[in-house]
Amino acid sequence: MKKMRNLKIITVLLSIALTAPAVAESDPTGWAIQPLPLVSASSDDGFGYGLRVYGTYKDAKAEPYKYQLYGQYYATTRGYEFHELSIDAVDFLDSSFRIITRIGVERTLNAQWYGTGNYQDIQRQKKIKNGEIPINENVRLDPTTGQPLRDLYTFEEYSDSVYSLNTRALLGPGAGDFLNPGRKLLKQTQGKYFYYDRIRPFLMMSTEQWMGDTNFKWFVGLRGQSYKIQSYAGDFEGGDKLPNSRTLIDIEQPLGYDATEDNKFVNGLRGALIYDSRPRKREINPNAGIFADIHIEGVGKGTGSNYSFMRYTAAWRQYIEVLPGFFNPQDRELVFAYRILGQKTTGDVPFYEMGRIYTSRENAEGLGGNGGLRGYPANQFVDRVMGMANFEMRLTTFSVDALGGIDFIFLGYYDLGRVAPTNREMTLKGLHRAYGGGVRLLWQENVVINISYGRSQYESNFNFGFNHMF
Repeated sequence: MKKMRNLKIITVLLSIALTAPAVAESDPTGWAIQPLPLVSASSDDGFGYGLRVYGTYKDAKAEPYKYQLYGQYYATTRGYEFHELSIDAVDFLDSSFRIITRIGVERTLNAQWYGTGNYQDIQRQKKIKNGEIPINENVRLDPTTGQPLRDLYTFEEYSDSVYSLNTRALLGPGAGDFLNPGRKLLKQTQGKYFYYDRIRPFLMMSTEQWMGDTNFKWFVGLRGQSYKIQSYAGDFEGGDKLPNSRTLIDIEQPLGYDATEDNKFVNGLRGALIYDSRPRKREINPNAGIFADIHIEGVGKGTGSNYSFMRYTAAWRQYIEVLPGFFNPQDRELVFAYRILGQKTTGDVPFYEMGRIYTSRENAEGLGGNGGLRGYPANQFVDRVMGMANFEMRLTTFSVDALGGIDFIFLGYYDLGRVAPTNREMTLKGLHRAYGGGVRLLWQENVVINISYGRSQYESNFNFGFNHMF
């Protein structure tokens, strides 16, 4: 869920086939064990490494499986960690109840906060991070290039600019301070301006059941989690001579800033009504049907939380197979899939939860990252009302028999959406757009590995994850 720069590469595509232990092709029923190495590298997070091990049990009564569990360890050299144990019982003890339990801890060393609102000056934000302009300084722009004209002359020290002479020097000695800090010093003091450190242990439990022979089901759940927030103000980054200045959360001190003092709980009760006409066996990789849900989450003192708010989310997803008469005889498949999602949050929601988007299955952080507009960083656009539409074309091209069978699905997508503080201000003007593509690997019909790259007007995002986004 983070901004990835151009140096981002994912080596897992080949490592799955080359480094995973061989797994014999499993019988239609019984247990299958699937170890999956997690390998990545990025200029933001450093080298990522870890392992996820799946255990899937199939029988003739439950689709797409009866039980699936996995354990994961994942960390990067620059401080992102996500460790988790998950159990999904589709037909728990032959009771027709589906029970999902997840427990784990996530640490986001560079969690992002850009404030609320649909209109963000992304170019200015990037220049602040890179030390190209100071925070809150108004500078004259070159009418030809559009670049800031803040420096007349740059002094050099150890081959890097430390101070620069600004335009006040032309006005005489009484004009005031005529020295600006150079890019090196600015980057040291404000490189973390939009970031904070977030630690989140969590426990999630839910159960659901079909309503008779219909395509409707009910869903109830509990989400327990606590947050510890740490500001970068006053910290020294490795090799820096100056400490970080106050960050945006220090200046704004939004609701939830008190989590910098001690752990704060954000526990919620969840309920949803679900309509699901997808083929049961194809739930993981659907080619037909509709999956829609209305999801409500309540957080308050009654759930042991430090804040009180309500979150309402509605999502409609549809899957349409295109030209099956042409593709199926070639052992190929083309599916058009789309999702339309809207969410409203009311009450006293802390800033680190305001961007969270939850449905009965999915989650995202604002309109950005791997679960929203896939050309922006996580939490780029956040507000009380959020909406987006995601469109995908999924082409299954070929399969290999290695490791029990892998299908290669090539992907193209287009996303758009916006946020607003109220329903009235939520219009079709000011929509943000992103586009991209990638490949997804369907492994033994149980696991989807997702590798994709997206772009927007000013940003890009590289994603390695699991499952289709919807």
